[in-house]
Amino acid sequence: MLKKKLKSKIKKLFKDLKIFRNDNVIIHSNTAGIFQFLNKSKNKSLRLFIETLINYIGKNGTILIPTYNYDFTRGKTFQTSKSLSQVGELGNILMKIKSNNRTNEPVFSHLVIGKLKKKIFNCDTEEAFGDKSVFSYMLKKNFKIFCFCCSPSTMTFIHFIEKKAAVDYRFNKYFKGFIKIDNKKKPLRYKYCVGKKNIDCSPKEKQIYNLLGKNLIIKNFGRFNCSQIDSKLLFKIIKNKLSRNKHVLINDKNKF
Repeated sequence: MLKKKLKSKIKKLFKDLKIFRNDNVIIHSNTAGIFQFLNKSKNKSLRLFIETLINYIGKNGTILIPTYNYDFTRGKTFQTSKSLSQVGELGNILMKIKSNNRTNEPVFSHLVIGKLKKKIFNCDTEEAFGDKSVFSYMLKKNFKIFCFCCSPSTMTFIHFIEKKAAVDYRFNKYFKGFIKIDNKKKPLRYKYCVGKKNIDCSPKEKQIYNLLGKNLIIKNFGRFNCSQIDSKLLFKIIKNKLSRNKHVLINDKNKF
Protein backbone atom coordinates (compact mmCIF):
# COMPACT_ATOMS: atom_id res chain seq x y z
CA MET A 1 0.00 0.00 0.00
CA LEU A 2 2.83 2.38 0.92
CA LYS A 3 4.53 1.74 -2.44
CA LYS A 4 1.30 2.44 -4.33
CA LYS A 5 0.87 5.73 -2.47
CA LEU A 6 4.45 6.71 -3.21
CA LYS A 7 4.05 5.91 -6.91
CA SER A 8 0.94 8.09 -6.97
CA LYS A 9 2.84 10.91 -5.23
CA ILE A 10 5.67 10.69 -7.76
CA LYS A 11 3.31 10.70 -10.76
CA LYS A 12 1.40 13.66 -9.32
CA LEU A 13 4.69 15.52 -8.85
CA PHE A 14 5.61 14.97 -12.51
CA LYS A 15 2.23 16.30 -13.68
CA ASP A 16 2.39 19.29 -11.35
CA LEU A 17 5.83 20.15 -12.74
CA LYS A 18 4.50 19.82 -16.30
CA ILE A 19 6.60 16.74 -17.05
CA PHE A 20 4.59 14.57 -19.42
CA ARG A 21 4.74 11.26 -21.24
CA ASN A 22 7.23 11.21 -24.15
CA ASP A 23 9.14 14.20 -22.73
CA ASN A 24 12.92 14.53 -22.83
CA VAL A 25 14.16 15.22 -19.32
CA ILE A 26 17.38 15.37 -17.29
CA ILE A 27 17.11 14.70 -13.56
CA HIS A 28 19.30 16.18 -10.85
CA SER A 29 18.39 14.51 -7.60
CA ASN A 30 18.63 14.38 -3.85
CA THR A 31 17.64 10.83 -2.94
CA ALA A 32 16.64 11.89 0.57
CA GLY A 33 13.44 12.99 -1.14
CA ILE A 34 12.49 9.34 -1.62
CA PHE A 35 13.82 8.10 1.71
CA GLN A 36 11.55 10.49 3.61
CA PHE A 37 8.61 8.28 2.57
CA LEU A 38 10.17 4.84 2.15
CA ASN A 39 13.46 4.32 3.97
CA LYS A 40 13.52 0.63 4.87
CA SER A 41 15.68 -0.26 1.86
CA LYS A 42 17.48 2.50 -0.02
CA ASN A 43 18.09 0.33 -3.08
CA LYS A 44 14.44 -0.73 -3.32
CA SER A 45 13.26 2.84 -2.77
CA LEU A 46 15.44 4.21 -5.57
CA ARG A 47 14.52 1.37 -7.91
CA LEU A 48 10.86 2.18 -7.29
CA PHE A 49 11.48 5.82 -8.21
CA ILE A 50 13.42 4.87 -11.35
CA GLU A 51 10.83 2.32 -12.49
CA THR A 52 8.00 4.81 -11.92
CA LEU A 53 9.86 7.46 -13.91
CA ILE A 54 10.72 5.16 -16.84
CA ASN A 55 7.17 3.84 -17.10
CA TYR A 56 5.74 7.35 -16.86
CA ILE A 57 7.96 8.89 -19.58
CA GLY A 58 7.59 5.90 -21.90
CA LYS A 59 9.73 4.56 -24.73
CA ASN A 60 9.27 7.63 -26.96
CA GLY A 61 10.74 9.98 -24.37
CA THR A 62 14.31 10.19 -23.10
CA ILE A 63 15.72 10.33 -19.57
CA LEU A 64 19.20 11.58 -18.67
CA ILE A 65 20.60 10.86 -15.22
CA PRO A 66 23.95 12.50 -14.36
CA THR A 67 26.74 10.11 -13.35
CA TYR A 68 29.47 12.75 -13.13
CA ASN A 69 32.90 11.76 -11.90
CA TYR A 70 35.78 14.26 -11.62
CA ASP A 71 38.66 11.80 -11.10
CA PHE A 72 39.81 12.14 -14.74
CA THR A 73 40.82 15.73 -13.97
CA ARG A 74 42.99 14.35 -11.15
CA GLY A 75 44.89 11.93 -13.38
CA LYS A 76 42.79 8.79 -12.91
CA THR A 77 41.46 6.59 -15.72
CA PHE A 78 37.74 6.89 -16.37
CA GLN A 79 35.97 3.53 -16.70
CA THR A 80 32.40 3.66 -17.95
CA SER A 81 31.36 0.53 -16.07
CA LYS A 82 33.32 1.07 -12.83
CA SER A 83 33.87 4.79 -12.14
CA LEU A 84 31.08 5.59 -9.71
CA SER A 85 28.92 8.67 -9.92
CA GLN A 86 30.03 11.37 -7.48
CA VAL A 87 26.79 13.33 -7.76
CA GLY A 88 24.21 11.13 -6.08
CA GLU A 89 23.07 7.58 -5.44
CA LEU A 90 20.43 7.47 -8.15
CA GLY A 91 22.98 7.10 -10.94
CA ASN A 92 24.92 4.39 -9.10
CA ILE A 93 21.78 2.33 -8.49
CA LEU A 94 20.79 2.59 -12.14
CA MET A 95 24.31 1.70 -13.29
CA LYS A 96 23.85 -1.71 -11.65
CA ILE A 97 20.83 -2.28 -13.87
CA LYS A 98 21.82 -0.48 -17.08
CA SER A 99 25.61 -0.01 -17.11
CA ASN A 100 25.65 -0.16 -20.93
CA ASN A 101 23.51 2.98 -21.00
CA ARG A 102 26.30 5.24 -19.69
CA THR A 103 27.98 7.68 -22.06
CA ASN A 104 31.77 7.78 -22.47
CA GLU A 105 32.28 11.41 -21.46
CA PRO A 106 35.08 11.22 -18.83
CA VAL A 107 33.67 13.88 -16.47
CA PHE A 108 30.05 14.69 -17.35
CA SER A 109 28.75 11.24 -18.25
CA HIS A 110 25.04 10.41 -18.21
CA LEU A 111 22.93 7.31 -18.07
CA VAL A 112 20.54 7.46 -21.02
CA ILE A 113 17.20 5.71 -21.28
CA GLY A 114 14.84 6.17 -24.20
CA LYS A 115 14.44 7.17 -27.80
CA LEU A 116 17.39 9.56 -28.15
CA LYS A 117 20.02 7.23 -26.65
CA LYS A 118 21.90 6.68 -29.92
CA LYS A 119 21.99 10.41 -30.73
CA ILE A 120 23.29 11.26 -27.26
CA PHE A 121 25.97 8.56 -27.46
CA ASN A 122 27.16 10.27 -30.65
CA CYS A 123 27.73 13.58 -28.85
CA ASP A 124 31.28 14.86 -28.46
CA THR A 125 33.14 13.36 -25.50
CA GLU A 126 36.28 15.51 -25.84
CA GLU A 127 34.84 18.88 -24.76
CA ALA A 128 32.58 19.31 -21.76
CA PHE A 129 30.48 22.27 -22.90
CA GLY A 130 31.23 22.49 -26.61
CA ASP A 131 28.91 22.92 -29.59
CA LYS A 132 28.66 19.16 -30.07
CA SER A 133 28.40 18.22 -26.39
CA VAL A 134 25.43 16.57 -24.72
CA PHE A 135 24.50 19.96 -23.23
CA SER A 136 24.31 21.50 -26.71
CA TYR A 137 22.11 18.60 -27.78
CA MET A 138 19.90 19.13 -24.73
CA LEU A 139 19.38 22.71 -25.86
CA LYS A 140 18.58 21.62 -29.42
CA LYS A 141 15.94 19.15 -28.20
CA ASN A 142 14.73 21.45 -25.42
CA PHE A 143 15.19 18.94 -22.58
CA LYS A 144 13.27 19.70 -19.42
CA ILE A 145 15.60 20.13 -16.44
CA PHE A 146 14.08 18.50 -13.37
CA CYS A 147 15.61 19.13 -9.94
CA PHE A 148 14.19 16.46 -7.67
CA CYS A 149 14.37 17.59 -4.05
CA CYS A 150 17.52 19.62 -4.72
CA SER A 151 18.41 23.22 -5.45
CA PRO A 152 18.11 24.57 -9.02
CA SER A 153 21.67 25.83 -8.52
CA THR A 154 22.74 22.21 -9.21
CA MET A 155 21.76 22.49 -12.89
CA THR A 156 25.02 21.75 -14.72
CA PHE A 157 23.47 23.18 -17.89
CA ILE A 158 24.15 26.61 -16.35
CA HIS A 159 27.90 26.07 -16.88
CA PHE A 160 27.20 25.46 -20.57
CA ILE A 161 25.45 28.85 -20.68
CA GLU A 162 28.34 30.49 -18.83
CA LYS A 163 30.76 29.20 -21.46
CA LYS A 164 28.53 30.51 -24.26
CA ALA A 165 28.43 33.88 -22.50
CA ALA A 166 32.24 33.90 -22.10
CA VAL A 167 32.17 34.78 -18.40
CA ASP A 168 35.53 35.97 -17.06
CA TYR A 169 35.63 33.63 -14.06
CA ARG A 170 35.89 30.49 -16.20
CA PHE A 171 38.50 29.43 -18.73
CA ASN A 172 39.25 26.48 -21.01
CA LYS A 173 41.69 23.97 -19.58
CA TYR A 174 42.96 20.77 -21.18
CA PHE A 175 43.33 17.48 -19.31
CA LYS A 176 45.15 14.44 -20.65
CA GLY A 177 44.40 10.94 -19.46
CA PHE A 178 42.83 7.61 -20.33
CA ILE A 179 39.33 6.23 -20.63
CA LYS A 180 38.50 2.53 -20.49
CA ILE A 181 35.53 1.21 -22.47
CA ASP A 182 34.79 -2.53 -22.70
CA ASN A 183 38.26 -3.30 -21.28
CA LYS A 184 39.89 -1.22 -24.01
CA LYS A 185 42.03 1.66 -22.76
CA LYS A 186 42.64 4.69 -24.94
CA PRO A 187 44.20 8.16 -24.45
CA LEU A 188 42.05 11.27 -24.41
CA ARG A 189 42.71 15.02 -24.49
CA TYR A 190 39.75 16.66 -22.79
CA LYS A 191 38.67 20.33 -22.86
CA TYR A 192 36.82 21.60 -19.80
CA CYS A 193 35.74 25.17 -19.05
CA VAL A 194 36.76 25.33 -15.37
CA GLY A 195 36.38 28.00 -12.72
CA LYS A 196 39.32 30.19 -11.77
CA LYS A 197 41.11 29.39 -8.53
CA ASN A 198 40.37 31.48 -5.44
CA ILE A 199 36.98 32.47 -6.88
CA ASP A 200 33.69 30.95 -5.79
CA CYS A 201 32.22 30.14 -9.22
CA SER A 202 29.22 28.14 -8.04
CA PRO A 203 25.85 29.57 -9.09
CA LYS A 204 24.05 30.81 -5.98
CA GLU A 205 20.59 29.51 -5.15
CA LYS A 206 19.18 32.93 -4.27
CA GLN A 207 20.37 34.42 -7.56
CA ILE A 208 18.86 31.53 -9.55
CA TYR A 209 15.46 31.93 -7.91
CA ASN A 210 15.54 35.70 -8.43
CA LEU A 211 16.63 35.48 -12.07
CA LEU A 212 14.14 32.82 -13.10
CA GLY A 213 11.16 33.97 -11.06
CA LYS A 214 7.86 32.39 -12.16
CA ASN A 215 9.55 30.76 -15.17
CA LEU A 216 10.85 28.11 -12.75
CA ILE A 217 8.02 25.75 -11.83
CA ILE A 218 8.32 24.81 -8.14
CA LYS A 219 6.35 22.17 -6.23
CA ASN A 220 6.70 20.57 -2.81
CA PHE A 221 7.45 16.89 -2.34
CA GLY A 222 7.19 16.24 1.36
CA ARG A 223 9.65 18.56 3.09
CA PHE A 224 11.62 19.27 -0.11
CA ASN A 225 11.19 21.62 -3.06
CA CYS A 226 11.34 20.28 -6.62
CA SER A 227 11.59 22.37 -9.77
CA GLN A 228 11.48 22.20 -13.56
CA ILE A 229 12.37 24.51 -16.44
CA ASP A 230 12.82 24.01 -20.19
CA SER A 231 16.45 24.22 -21.30
CA LYS A 232 15.69 26.71 -24.11
CA LEU A 233 13.92 29.04 -21.71
CA LEU A 234 16.71 28.72 -19.15
CA PHE A 235 19.32 29.43 -21.82
CA LYS A 236 17.48 32.52 -23.06
CA ILE A 237 17.00 34.03 -19.60
CA ILE A 238 20.47 33.36 -18.19
CA LYS A 239 22.32 34.26 -21.41
CA ASN A 240 20.45 37.56 -21.51
CA LYS A 241 21.23 38.32 -17.86
CA LEU A 242 24.91 37.46 -18.32
CA SER A 243 25.15 39.76 -21.33
CA ARG A 244 24.28 42.63 -18.98
CA ASN A 245 26.21 41.47 -15.93
CA LYS A 246 28.84 38.72 -16.24
CA HIS A 247 28.78 38.09 -12.48
CA VAL A 248 25.03 37.88 -11.97
CA LEU A 249 25.11 34.16 -11.04
CA ILE A 250 27.89 34.17 -8.48
CA ASN A 251 28.85 35.68 -5.15
CA ASP A 252 29.30 39.42 -5.67
CA LYS A 253 31.97 39.47 -2.95
CA ASN A 254 34.42 37.82 -5.33
CA LYS A 255 37.34 39.98 -6.39
CA PHE A 256 38.35 39.95 -10.05
